[in-house]
Amino acid sequence: MDNEDDNVLDEIHQEEKNIDNFEKENDNINVENKDVIKENNNQKVEIDGKNEEKNKEKNNEDNEKEENNRKMNDELNDNGIKEVNEDKSNILIEDKEKISKLEEVNNININKEEKKIEEEEKKENNEERIIIKRNITECDEYDRSIKIIILGDSNVGKTSLIQRLINKEFVNPSATLGIEYHTYIISLNEFKIRMQIWDTAGQEKFNSLVKSYYQNAEVGIFIYSIDKEDSFNDIKTWYKNFKENSTQNSFNILIGNKKDLEEEKREVSFEKGENFAKQSEFKFFKEITCKLDNKSNDIIDIFDEIGKNFYELYKNNRTISNSIDNGYIASKSIVELGERQRKNKEGKKCCL
Repeated sequence: MDNEDDNVLDEIHQEEKNIDNFEKENDNINVENKDVIKENNNQKVEIDGKNEEKNKEKNNEDNEKEENNRKMNDELNDNGIKEVNEDKSNILIEDKEKISKLEEVNNININKEEKKIEEEEKKENNEERIIIKRNITECDEYDRSIKIIILGDSNVGKTSLIQRLINKEFVNPSATLGIEYHTYIISLNEFKIRMQIWDTAGQEKFNSLVKSYYQNAEVGIFIYSIDKEDSFNDIKTWYKNFKENSTQNSFNILIGNKKDLEEEKREVSFEKGENFAKQSEFKFFKEITCKLDNKSNDIIDIFDEIGKNFYELYKNNRTISNSIDNGYIASKSIVELGERQRKNKEGKKCCL
């Protein structure tokens, strides 16, 4: 029994010794752990210090960059504002110059317009009002006689123009053969002008006969049909022959007839006729229609312009060779020539 108790006591002592050893080992471990923790803490402090220093350096760099950027922005803004101000100043100077030029141009235009109005007012005050009486019954007393020849190809409307002027109607006459003669008297402020109108044949076979009557003609009316380009091209020949054989200072007019035709039938544009009239120094150019002229004054205007021209010559005491006043009149045989030839071709109709 005693041995057993001793054994138990030994075991207990051994166990206590083991516990002490274990506690010592734990204490050693704790000491080591404390050292490690301390070392770790020291390292952490060192690392934190380094990080803080780096952060300070970085903050300083960032602050320096920010300051530099601010300075650059301030400089750019200052330069930009300066440039903008300079641009605004330049624009203001340019605008002032433009305004000045515009004012100068406006003043010039205003002066021109005022001068034009003043001249027109003077002209209106100086010019007398012209009272025109047309298609007066023929009489023996008149102040001026003029010879007018109407030229152009066959079927362009020469005779129709005369019929519309004198009889105020559109007819479908047969071709003029040789020469036909008509009288139209107009009065401008009681100044009577007797127009001796010669209607000529457009056929080539009558050219030599027609040419013989160019002499002493003071007015040439040249007619083409807008739907026949050939008739327009032939005007050059008619005009050349007339200029070579008529009065030097003749009053010449270019007429484009049949403007009532549909546009797709037109072969000669208005611009083409107008340009040719300007180049060839015609007094004026006009497009007309004999067929529908009952509501238009185009044809009347043509002969009014002729009358006004010779009325102005009268007022200005200018004289031009006058075939009728010099004793040259249409003989009865000449007047009847066309009538006889017309009867021989009875039944053949055309638009002249």
